[in-house]
Amino acid sequence: MRRLARHPLTKNGIPIAGKRPMKWKDIGGAVLRIVLIIGIAVTASSGTTTVYTDYREDERTWLVGNHLIEASFRLDDGGRFRFRSIRNNASEYEWVGWEPDPSSPVKLTVDGTELDANTAYSLVSYSFEEITSPAPGRRFAIALSTSAVPGQVRFEAEVYEGQPFVRYRTAYTNGGRMPGLVTKADMLNWTFHDGDDTFRDFFVAQWKPGRQANFEPHETDLTRSNASVEMRTGASADHAAWRALRNSQDEGLVAAWEFDGRAQAHAGHDRDTGTLRLDALVMNLNHPLLPGETFRVPDAFLGVFHGDWDEAGFRTQRFAESVLAAPAPDPEKFPYVMFDTWGYETEIDEAVAMASAQRAAEMGVEVFILDLGWARAIGDWHPDPEKFPDGLLPLSDYVHSLGMKFGLHLPLLQAATNSPVLEEHPDWRAAEPEGSASYFGAVSLCPSHRPARDWIVSEVIRVIQEYGVDWVTQDGENMVKLCDSSEHTHAPGDSNYSNTVDGLDEILKAVQSATPGVVWENCEDGGSLQTFHMIQHYVTSILNDSDDALTTRKAVYGGSYPFPMRYTERYMMSEPDNTYETRSYMFGGPFVLMNQITKWSSSTSSFVKREVAIYKSLRATMRSSKIFHLTPPPDGSFNDAIQAYNAAEDRSILFVYGAERRSAVTFVEPRGLNPQAEYRVSFLEVPYSFLATGLEIMQKGIPVAIRSKTTEIVSIDRQ
Repeated sequence: MRRLARHPLTKNGIPIAGKRPMKWKDIGGAVLRIVLIIGIAVTASSGTTTVYTDYREDERTWLVGNHLIEASFRLDDGGRFRFRSIRNNASEYEWVGWEPDPSSPVKLTVDGTELDANTAYSLVSYSFEEITSPAPGRRFAIALSTSAVPGQVRFEAEVYEGQPFVRYRTAYTNGGRMPGLVTKADMLNWTFHDGDDTFRDFFVAQWKPGRQANFEPHETDLTRSNASVEMRTGASADHAAWRALRNSQDEGLVAAWEFDGRAQAHAGHDRDTGTLRLDALVMNLNHPLLPGETFRVPDAFLGVFHGDWDEAGFRTQRFAESVLAAPAPDPEKFPYVMFDTWGYETEIDEAVAMASAQRAAEMGVEVFILDLGWARAIGDWHPDPEKFPDGLLPLSDYVHSLGMKFGLHLPLLQAATNSPVLEEHPDWRAAEPEGSASYFGAVSLCPSHRPARDWIVSEVIRVIQEYGVDWVTQDGENMVKLCDSSEHTHAPGDSNYSNTVDGLDEILKAVQSATPGVVWENCEDGGSLQTFHMIQHYVTSILNDSDDALTTRKAVYGGSYPFPMRYTERYMMSEPDNTYETRSYMFGGPFVLMNQITKWSSSTSSFVKREVAIYKSLRATMRSSKIFHLTPPPDGSFNDAIQAYNAAEDRSILFVYGAERRSAVTFVEPRGLNPQAEYRVSFLEVPYSFLATGLEIMQKGIPVAIRSKTTEIVSIDRQ
């Protein structure tokens, strides 16, 4: 418990003055409240980690659940395998299947035959299994056969300790003597009875260059529109692969799919038939199966929540961190403060890089990234002998001697047409549709064409090992390459699936297995691959590349709904000489400086050094916080605010941005506080603090005195 005399923002030696608190509460009452809270926490924790499975033979129904969620599936008397219900065990609300329009979690088309809720199956086997990876939990698995196709279906559903989600997958194995063909796969085939209720739908865009899209939230009244709302997700598509729905009582569903390729997803409410429907189909699927081969539908997960969209996002983020996301490096320090040389663009050489590394280390930077321009050419991954006559190892060693990690920018699926790899193997080029974008003049390699894939794997391993690389910034134009070639080892018309599963995924698994300890950052075209498969290989992801302060805050606003905070990385190219600029890039994941650091004045350097120290003092609180979007999406016409609330610390950090043209007192209304608890409210830029209850703070708001083009940071600490 913090003492009242300690100012909450005096961490890591940051000098912040504070006045005596405005008022004191009765200490006896405060102690009593703390005792009661501790007692409740202990009671709530007992028995809550139990994950259970069950088979009810009389109903031919299988259950998998925990204290937060329960999913049930049934094989009826006609052999039809269907979803029965998803139950929120905390609120006792049940999302039930709709008998007039039933659904099955299995939905795919094999050799022109659709396997779905109306397929008659025979039960081959079923099992319940305790699992420890990727997290402790239980798995239900069922194997089914049908006379409709000469193969076998396997469906698996998992529930993990303490998580209100069921994660599931379907696989089909060709048991015939002839090749088969999968042409349709639905990752999210769920139909619910609407219970005569109304529903709203919510999702966010992902980044598209030229500001065609920048993580804008999309909210739709499904009932009123009476039409299906479409999303297009995956690499270089329009939306993040996540959506949430909730009814009039704020009972909600969260759905997401773990596929980097492009998918077409829908949500719709048909009030006339009483049906609420979801789907998410793999686009352009044309996947051949030899006898004995297995096709796997990409994993997906469905969860329950009660509350608003912030609650839906927070539950998803905790699930992602617990079950899906690549482990964070240096858990006590990450997300890092980083420096990237792109401020110099391609005009980078050994002297500039060495000088930049020295200045970056002085600022407190933890990762130094050498960006595009270091190689002889894109796809020719050897150092330019004129820029780096001694290679990259001297720079890598120097960066390490300064106490930083060495990162390298690597668009590994791109190659210049005159690069040795394409001059020797022109057939490795992806046969992309006309009009596909190039990457700084470079074209695409086809990652699921086996010879090209093998070369990419070996070359990236060589680069990492030869140059002493600790961090890879993977970039490029569309990581899931479209390829119309009929000469490659993938099937014609199947590149969306093949270049995802057999291409990018296999490359990352092979390279990361061979280079343990090296961490990867997703920078596909500045934030155009926002999926829950992406986070399984990368420790962070850029949102909207190197953009201005307001555009960056817009991206953080939307991007902080579905993904954990560390996946909201920002690059700051603007001059870091005021708090409005620096702190517009500070809320979220890694804080990346991308400026011409060698040209900074001494006053700028001193200012940045202090801002870096502030970020480091806040990141531990922010990284596992629940995000509250306190104002509408920022547009530059009003002072906007966003809050990170850390339940373990019972501490909130608020960033308030002075976007208006005049100085003003803005009242900010935080959320998520304990109404009866007492908190100390402190300001970073103003030597002032006061005490108030959570209820007073949330109802009356916090008056924040803020000047135009400045940012105030407010701390709310429980006493």
